Amino acid sequence: MTVRSRPLDDEGGFTIVELMAALSVLAIGFVSLAASLGIGFKQITLGRQRQTATEIANARIEHLRNVPYTSVSLSSTPVHSTDVDSPDYFISADNSQYDYSGEESYEDLVVDSSSGQVLHLEDPVAVGTTTMSVFQYVTWLDQANNVKRLTVVVTYRPAAIEGAAQMVRVSTLFTPETITVSGTAPGATQGSSSPTPSPTPTPTPTSGCPADTTAPTGTFTITSGTGSDVGYTASTTVALSLSFSDTCTPITLHLSNDGATYGTAITYDALNPTVSWTLTAGGGTKSVYAQVFDGLSNMQTIGPNTIVLDTTVPTVPGTLSRTLSCASSNRTVHLSWGSSTDTNFKGYRVYRSINSAAWSAIGTSSTSTFTDSNKKALDSVRYFVVGYDKAGNESNATNTISIAKNQCS
Repeated sequence: MTVRSRPLDDEGGFTIVELMAALSVLAIGFVSLAASLGIGFKQITLGRQRQTATEIANARIEHLRNVPYTSVSLSSTPVHSTDVDSPDYFISADNSQYDYSGEESYEDLVVDSSSGQVLHLEDPVAVGTTTMSVFQYVTWLDQANNVKRLTVVVTYRPAAIEGAAQMVRVSTLFTPETITVSGTAPGATQGSSSPTPSPTPTPTPTSGCPADTTAPTGTFTITSGTGSDVGYTASTTVALSLSFSDTCTPITLHLSNDGATYGTAITYDALNPTVSWTLTAGGGTKSVYAQVFDGLSNMQTIGPNTIVLDTTVPTVPGTLSRTLSCASSNRTVHLSWGSSTDTNFKGYRVYRSINSAAWSAIGTSSTSTFTDSNKKALDSVRYFVVGYDKAGNESNATNTISIAKNQCS
């Protein structure tokens, strides 16, 4: 008789149900681990962005420590924003005060459009892949004792973490004798009234040139349009040719038509040094101003650089007439016409069409006459004349004169 032995309890293996349960537990663990890693990477990115924004804010303060006290003023008046996420939301409705803490702590703004060296807004400011906007405010903490408060707010685009801070706010106090810098923290306001200031921590300029207090050198010129003399334009849209140099980059500039209200920041590119600018409407001499900054906000003001805007066309020249003379196979055409007038009048332009082809300008004249030659047997010709000014504006055409082949009278 054959006897079968019964398998031991630990030789039975896993059942399908047990295996599926184990795999489910492992899957849940791996999903949780992946989620934790994702959040960890986001936190690292957010920390780097916050550090970069803090260094930018501290660099602005470090630079202004070397600026004369009287120049620690805003170069233009900031305007209240209705966007609650904008630092300008904390400007009063009448644009005269700023709530430096976000808790109804309003102080009068300090603005000096002629000598103020504190730019209210720099946007964008890019460091690597981090794009930021730098807002600066100067207010009176105690005007009687000449104590100013500088508040720098740097906003940036954070990693996608709900509730994460999106700005760094740094405040410091300025007096004619001392400047005080305190530590920094995201979304916080710092400052000290210690009479013997000692920066803690030491601000770190991001541009690599902390000792530089010199503004960029160079200038810009307003380029005349096609067909215009130097110093004249027929269009409100002009090209500005830039030429600047500074060891602290990037070099940025803000342009203005009145020397008071400046546009958004333009980054200077030595390889592409031309930018487009729109003048104010209406004829006459137009002015363009520029505020040029280096990487530490040292500023040079340029202007006014001027150009004459003329959009008025000259009057139509008087009636065009001609006389002909032929010699052998050649024909000479003598043209004459009445005068044209314009404030910036320059001369006359003669157009010709041969054998009904397209019109083309064949010459100019400062007087009311012009002579042309052609082959009498081969060419039928037509002519008209326009007046033009220094801005390149052309008048309407005179009457057209037509001369047939072989015509000599």
